[in-house]
Amino acid sequence: MFDIGMIEMFMIVVLAIIVVGPKDLPRMLRTIGRFISKVRKMGQEFQSSVKQMADEVELEEVTRRLNEAGNIPLEDTDTTPDIIPEKDMGNKPAVKEKAAAGEKALSSDAEQGRS
Repeated sequence: MFDIGMIEMFMIVVLAIIVVGPKDLPRMLRTIGRFISKVRKMGQEFQSSVKQMADEVELEEVTRRLNEAGNIPLEDTDTTPDIIPEKDMGNKPAVKEKAAAGEKALSSDAEQGRS
């Protein structure tokens, strides 16, 4: 993380012993360890509170969508079917005309290709 090698680490330890002294060094390291532990705990609490807020927002969004879906009226007064079944389409004149026009177009394309 900090990219500290063995030589740098050795120099930090030597300076800590010289500055703090061998007698107070264990107490200082213990204090630093507790401080780091508190910082990590605060970071975890912050992260969990942000996650909880995100979950609440997502829960509110899902609840809103379910309520919107629930607002569909159950009694449908419209009795016409949504899908109209196809009957024999061959008997209708419009369908026959379209089919004849399509056949003409195909035959004229085929004749142009032969020429």
